[in-house]
Amino acid sequence: MNCEKFTRNQSTNILVHCNRSDPNRTYKNQKIDHSKTYMNYNLAPEHNGMTDYEYMKKRCEELKILKRKDVNWLVSWVITIPTDYDGNKAMFFREAYNFMEKKYGKENVVSAYIHLDETSPHMHFCFVPVVFDKKKQEYKVNAKQCINKTELKQIHPQMQEYLETKLQTKVNILNGATAEGNKTVEQLKNEEKIKEKAILELIQNPTAEIKKSVIEQLPEEQKENIIEEEIEIIKEDLKKDPEFIQMCQNRAIADNEELEELEMEIENLKGKKDYMEESIAELEIHHKKQRKQLAEEFEREKQRNNARIIEMQNTTIEQEKDKPSFWNKIADKIFNFKLVATVSFVMYQLSNKVPPERILKNVKQFRKNYDKYVDNPELVQRELKTMEYMDIGLEKIEESEQIDLRKEELSKDEYGPEL
Repeated sequence: MNCEKFTRNQSTNILVHCNRSDPNRTYKNQKIDHSKTYMNYNLAPEHNGMTDYEYMKKRCEELKILKRKDVNWLVSWVITIPTDYDGNKAMFFREAYNFMEKKYGKENVVSAYIHLDETSPHMHFCFVPVVFDKKKQEYKVNAKQCINKTELKQIHPQMQEYLETKLQTKVNILNGATAEGNKTVEQLKNEEKIKEKAILELIQNPTAEIKKSVIEQLPEEQKENIIEEEIEIIKEDLKKDPEFIQMCQNRAIADNEELEELEMEIENLKGKKDYMEESIAELEIHHKKQRKQLAEEFEREKQRNNARIIEMQNTTIEQEKDKPSFWNKIADKIFNFKLVATVSFVMYQLSNKVPPERILKNVKQFRKNYDKYVDNPELVQRELKTMEYMDIGLEKIEESEQIDLRKEELSKDEYGPEL
């Protein structure tokens, strides 16, 4: 069994390699018998019309995943039939698929192609590495946690035990199988020794040159594992270092203090938020009351103004009723003028020594002419000039009478009293 991890960009190539969807593709393994490619098949369920890449992308986007280019989106286990296995090959791959599907989750399986067109029949089991974050209580994509050192050590014996139980025969699962075929036990032991030596040299001389030269000696499938193991060893050493422990404790204390300050700040902000929300609610209530009061006051003022307008209109109407009209005023003037004119007319008649009976007759005729103005005062406008003339005539009469009176007085003074 061989395990490889792929980033989002790298996963395109491995998925095309597994499903053989590109007929023009040039494969590194030149031992592919393309005449047998039609015999390859996929044990994974269909994805409702989606390609393998589209399903992988959809599944990753459903989970929490870091937005980095170096994050591994896909893991591929290559499971090769042992050379000494003489049982049913289809049953072997079916049970191997069942084991992997149960282990990594059916919803995370992208593809499981069985390649029968190469030297050794094998299965590419590709899946999205999903783990459960207990701290945050959520599922996330994390290949390092999913395929860690413990997983690499346990999966081989677990797979072998499962297959032997299901197939009821001996199954030798060999670690490190490649596309060229299964490796012997001796080859695996040599590789293990190389790996141990590399780890030892990396620990003793952790320089960039040593790391590079040692890693280059390892098989391709072990390069990533050696780095992960080196990291685990360094972690274990650091856990025993008092200075590192003290530094971590100090950092933890500082982080806790900072966290407490942040929590207090958050609580203060929550308190301010609650206060502001309460203040806003109170202001809204106050504004509603003010708007209601203003509306009521406006309505009352409107009613008062309407009442004042009605009262003023009624008062004006009453005043107009009580107030003499223009024609009434003219009638009064005409009446007064008639009286004065009549008196003047009588005096004029007397000064001219008109007989009394004639004076009465003339006065009646004079007053008769003036009655039309009393009964129809609007006729004054049409005969205003006549009235003005009459005013002038009265003034002349009065003036003439005054002159006559003065003459009489002068005559008396000059000739003495009349005998």
